[in-house]
Amino acid sequence: MIMEEATAQERSHEEEEEDDLVDVHYQQGEAVGEGELEHLFDKVVTPSDVGKLNRLVVPKQHAERHFPPMAAAGMTELCFEDAAAGAAGRTAAWRFRYSYWGSSQSYVITRGWSRFVREKRLSAGDTISFTRSGGRYFIGYRHRQPCRRHDIVFGSDADAGPAQPRLFGRGTSTMICHGEAVAESPPPRSFRLFGVNVECGTGAGEDDEEGGQGLG
Repeated sequence: MIMEEATAQERSHEEEEEDDLVDVHYQQGEAVGEGELEHLFDKVVTPSDVGKLNRLVVPKQHAERHFPPMAAAGMTELCFEDAAAGAAGRTAAWRFRYSYWGSSQSYVITRGWSRFVREKRLSAGDTISFTRSGGRYFIGYRHRQPCRRHDIVFGSDADAGPAQPRLFGRGTSTMICHGEAVAESPPPRSFRLFGVNVECGTGAGEDDEEGGQGLG
């Protein structure tokens, strides 16, 4: 597998100047609407998919089910139209070298992939999507959504009825990551007593205040 990956890298660098992006012009009525596309599969790209290996590993079950049969030489060329193109009657197609690595029993896209990564500014966690319309294949992508901070999240207990918004304690913030809310704990509070720094617990509101008064 290491030798195959090294060879793939060398070929990718040698063929970097080749025209992997092909302009495609359509006659009137040949454009494909979004509703006509058959979704094949998605893949969340890994750090190695967008790294220096210059290759994309295609899940075996999807490769064998959706992609054309591999040539006898163990490699072939696939052409995917760019799904992000506008509906102005002109789009572009990407040419990829598609190979099977026997040592790792994996299907990979090599030549042309590194340029697609650069053009679309892909990074680990982004998603690529493959679709089809008849004999035409399409490739699209979407970037991973960044985390967002909120002061209010929705939550419910098992017997508390419908979910209600609840405020976290003083100094607490909430991070929404990939659709899930995660509360971040506030920093501990401290005070000086008889020349010694004493840290309070992170409980919010009256419990902390009462604890502080009891020590006073």
